[in-house]
Amino acid sequence: MTKFKIYGNRNEKENELELANRLLSRRMAAEGIVLLENNGILPLKDKKIALYGAGARMTVKGGSGSGDVRERYSVNIDDGLKNNGIEVVSNNWLDRFTNTYERNKKEFKEKIENEIKGYPIWRVMDMFKKIGEYQLAYPLGDEIRNDDLSDLSDTCIYVIARQAGEGSDRKIEKGDYLLSDVELKNLKICRNHYKNLIVVINCGSSIDLSWLNDIKVDALIYYGQAGQEGGNALADILIGKENPSGRLSDTWAYKYDDYIVSKYSHLEKYEEDYIEGLYVGYRYFDSANIKALYPFGYGLSYTSFKCEMKNIKAEKNNIFIGVEVENIGQLSGKEVIMSFIFKPNNKYKGELKSLTAFSKTHLLNRGEKEILNLNFDIRDFASYDEENSCFALEKGQYGIAIGKHSDDYQMIAVIEIEEDIITERCKRCLEKKRDFKELIFETEKINYDNLPILRVEIESINNDYDYKLPVVNDIVNKYLDELNDEELAMFTMGGGYFTSQYIKVLGSCGNTTSLLLKKGIPNIIMADGPAGINIMPKSAYTKNGGIRYIDSLPEEWQWGWLKKIMPKLKFLYAGKNDTKVYQYCSAFPNATTVAQTFNLELVEKMGKAVGNEMLVMGITLWLAPALNIHRDPLCGRNFEYYSEDPLVSGLMAAAITRGVQSNDGVGVTIKHFACNNREDERMKVSSNLSERVIREIYLKGFKIACREKPMALMSSYNKINGIYAANNKNLLIDILRCEWGYEGLVMSDWDGVDNCSYIKAIKKGNNMIMPGTKEIYKKICNSLKQKELSRDDVKVSALYALKMIFSAKTTKDFLNNK
Repeated sequence: MTKFKIYGNRNEKENELELANRLLSRRMAAEGIVLLENNGILPLKDKKIALYGAGARMTVKGGSGSGDVRERYSVNIDDGLKNNGIEVVSNNWLDRFTNTYERNKKEFKEKIENEIKGYPIWRVMDMFKKIGEYQLAYPLGDEIRNDDLSDLSDTCIYVIARQAGEGSDRKIEKGDYLLSDVELKNLKICRNHYKNLIVVINCGSSIDLSWLNDIKVDALIYYGQAGQEGGNALADILIGKENPSGRLSDTWAYKYDDYIVSKYSHLEKYEEDYIEGLYVGYRYFDSANIKALYPFGYGLSYTSFKCEMKNIKAEKNNIFIGVEVENIGQLSGKEVIMSFIFKPNNKYKGELKSLTAFSKTHLLNRGEKEILNLNFDIRDFASYDEENSCFALEKGQYGIAIGKHSDDYQMIAVIEIEEDIITERCKRCLEKKRDFKELIFETEKINYDNLPILRVEIESINNDYDYKLPVVNDIVNKYLDELNDEELAMFTMGGGYFTSQYIKVLGSCGNTTSLLLKKGIPNIIMADGPAGINIMPKSAYTKNGGIRYIDSLPEEWQWGWLKKIMPKLKFLYAGKNDTKVYQYCSAFPNATTVAQTFNLELVEKMGKAVGNEMLVMGITLWLAPALNIHRDPLCGRNFEYYSEDPLVSGLMAAAITRGVQSNDGVGVTIKHFACNNREDERMKVSSNLSERVIREIYLKGFKIACREKPMALMSSYNKINGIYAANNKNLLIDILRCEWGYEGLVMSDWDGVDNCSYIKAIKKGNNMIMPGTKEIYKKICNSLKQKELSRDDVKVSALYALKMIFSAKTTKDFLNNK
């Protein structure tokens, strides 16, 4: 039997899949970039521009941490403009910015080298911990000088860039959420010198825009983090090759103080009280009657559209709306239409309105029309009754509206419900929250006179909380019967970082055990996301499966004695008989930019493209999509998540899931379940909220995504009302398994059970503890001996693991080659 298997490309040249995915990434970026302001300067008529700002050359393609991708190359904004025939006539400031950054980077590395000079070989982990204490500040550049200005163009583009990532949240500080003094001064200099000022925001989520009151811009573009082709995509929009059709998936305020979470978030280090309750994003701005700078769903186009409701009907629980969209402008373009529901808000006080559906047209030429279908099940918008543990539609009138964004809509019909209707019977699944009062607004009463009246027939759902394991095939049942307790226990955790693997993918972050290979069970590989697959692009393997490097060590290893010794150790580098593997993966736009496309068809294509790469690279599980709610614009990981709205989040994750899993034997891992809405103290903080709020806001997107049967789901680091998610039976079994019928694997986040109980994780529905270590395995086996865990407990974990392993394409390859 072969001892190991490697996948990946054997040729370093860019292949057809890479090229196709590069084009798709460009398409997604173009549809996800949002035009916020335009006084007519765009599309550009003059192809000469002056260019400034940190993001011009150091364009942030995506967030840092697990969401990174090591692609072949990325196109920054400066190069993207030049690639598309735009001449940059001001290079002095950009050249100085580049030179200063390289100098600062060199000095930064020298400082760290001095700090780690005394670390011996046997303290390598301590050395890297020390290195991790230092971070090179993201450069903002210096003040624009007179000789940096150009008279060869009357148009200037200034790119404001920010980076954020896993492990810490953004701050209300200059140079982060706020503009720095230098940036403000530079914008004023550009405003005074150039007739036209275009500002591009290159950031994973919103920033403070109160400065717009003092500095008038001619165009404002939210570029987001647009992936490897972002520079080209932005140029496409600037010159009119693409008509912007992105729409904001969040509400953008004038200033941070306008967000409700600004009043109390992070008041306690380890307790995060969700005082705002249901009022997240536009739900708060609506109900509190606060004017947003740019509302949810907002975005401009170079053309104009007219929309008209053509038909609306109800069939049982379902509402069907047909909307005709006509391009009445001069240029071809795409339009997004949304539908909203307005609840009675009598017995169940809540938001003024919530999104029920959205759809995007295909490219419409001047005068062309298209009928969009916006359909939804009204049960998905029932209120949760905590006292009676059920979802219910209260008696009264429900307004239905269509529009272009949350501040631009028209009422089209009213649904009348003549008595309170229970739509789904549940059981209480949250421990009592901390003693704090959630925010409640009295919403305005709306006049629905002269609107067509619809009536619905509700089919109620009665949940069965008798947890039943899924049916598995004969080969899985065979192993469940034949393996002993200690062997079954191997599947309660991942295979760990330093164990021998049958399938080898350098840079992958997780795997299942290979210790049972002789019994016919290979490991499967997991890789990070969500903007693409995060693995090492180049590696080599000896005939015995040893890993070698083709030309150099990974940059993150080039420190201290490693940097000095490793180049001399020739056995670390590929020899002529070693197998060289190239795994350049595609960097797509970040999740927020993906959501801003509002194009589910396109998002599904992205999922399929990632799945294609997984097949080539030998990866079974992609640790994505992530769909936590944008509760706070300061969350350091918002770039990985889609929206402030649970429907958008759920539908986007569902589209990615369909796309990836349309490929044979690969799957997604939806995460982080649940309420992982801040990064500071994420392994200790408790997200405290009511059962109604978690069900209507924070679990809703996961429920939608689970309808697509994702292969895996990841529990979050945090506590929920004082109980760690990985130890929460009500969350992982009662809701996920019994209510939603989920039959995939549940894994922990990496080291996400270290602060709670391994035994409880296994017993209460967290099937696999990641990434796995020998120490954890010893504890689990000892728990079996002490009868704290039973064979049946570990058998459940093994069932879900083996079910996944034997559905994997790599396992099918293994069985076919035995």
